[in-house]
Amino acid sequence: MLCLYGFSKVSLSLRKNALYAIYAMSFLTSVGFGAYGIVVSLYMWSLGISFSGLGLAFSMFGISMAAAGLLFGAHSDLVGRKRYLVLSLFMTSATMFLYTQARVLAHFMVLDGLGGISASLRSVIVSALITDLTREKERGGKFGGMGGFSWIGTGLGYLIGGLFSGLMSFFWVFVVISLLDMVSCLLVIFFVAPYRVAKKESFRLISFKRLTSQMRVWLALSFVSALASVPVEVIVIPVYLVEFLGVDRAVFGVFMASSYLALSLTQFLGGNMADKYDRGLIFSVSQVASAFFIALQPMFPFFPCFATLYFLEGLGEGLGMPSRNALSASSVRPEHRGLDFSLLNLAGNVGSVVGSLGIGMLLETVSFDYSFYIRALTYLVVALLVHIQK
Repeated sequence: MLCLYGFSKVSLSLRKNALYAIYAMSFLTSVGFGAYGIVVSLYMWSLGISFSGLGLAFSMFGISMAAAGLLFGAHSDLVGRKRYLVLSLFMTSATMFLYTQARVLAHFMVLDGLGGISASLRSVIVSALITDLTREKERGGKFGGMGGFSWIGTGLGYLIGGLFSGLMSFFWVFVVISLLDMVSCLLVIFFVAPYRVAKKESFRLISFKRLTSQMRVWLALSFVSALASVPVEVIVIPVYLVEFLGVDRAVFGVFMASSYLALSLTQFLGGNMADKYDRGLIFSVSQVASAFFIALQPMFPFFPCFATLYFLEGLGEGLGMPSRNALSASSVRPEHRGLDFSLLNLAGNVGSVVGSLGIGMLLETVSFDYSFYIRALTYLVVALLVHIQK
């Protein structure tokens, strides 16, 4: 097993193979995530589960993801990243298959809890891996590449989910997702070399007390940005468009696929910009632009108008996301990357839990409009925090 500091020195080809495998894994798992994103809310809604039930189930995902990420991210600094990434992908594959048997809210709560554990392993470990395997000056481009492939996969997943659920059934969507995750697991097994951090940088409990000031700001940013972003994307938009605006599932899938494809292309551009210009400025401006288009979305309850505004929102997010990832990667401590990324993951998931519960209960009494306005407000707050940090 290679030491962290010796990894790039021992073999450049090993580093390239690992990065390419991570890109391929990100693409395949994102295809699954996109398909999951379009069908799970609609599947639960078709079984008679309310918005409050949807919010409760998704909050279980966030709670388990937060708790597991903190533990496993820190431990990966000791034992290496690969074994946890393989475990994550295997668990995700098994969990997606079990969704085919879910019928009541309790089933979805348990499965979302298991899904949160597996997702926490992957989200923390992949960010730490990319940071381990790259130099500071190239991280914007590498994170942009990973984000680009991820969003291409997500868009394709929405297309597959919409077509499959419309032409066949929810059952086969979950089966396909399970198979994609298993292929991703095999890619990591064969192409990502095992390694660990140097022994002198092993984790200690005192590590929690030595967070940098930048890291504390990014913990707040992660919490605020997750309050409405994930709940609106997963809970609100599929039900709003399909059930209330009457958009066909297949059309919805094509729409989301094209939106995420555009977002993925801007991520490659955003990654190059992040390595050349002020990352904080790029991210702040993109957040403000996206907030503007989000706030306009509920004002035009017609699918063509909503689709245009959603598309423009995605362009802003795609340009800013590589800068955000590179900035957060630079705030973590080299000797505790697994721990620090798990703390960022924890903050984001706490925000997601609070947002899922809050928006789920809110939608029982008020219109969809408020969820979009809350999301736009969180984008503006994040832009302000980044500006203040500078």
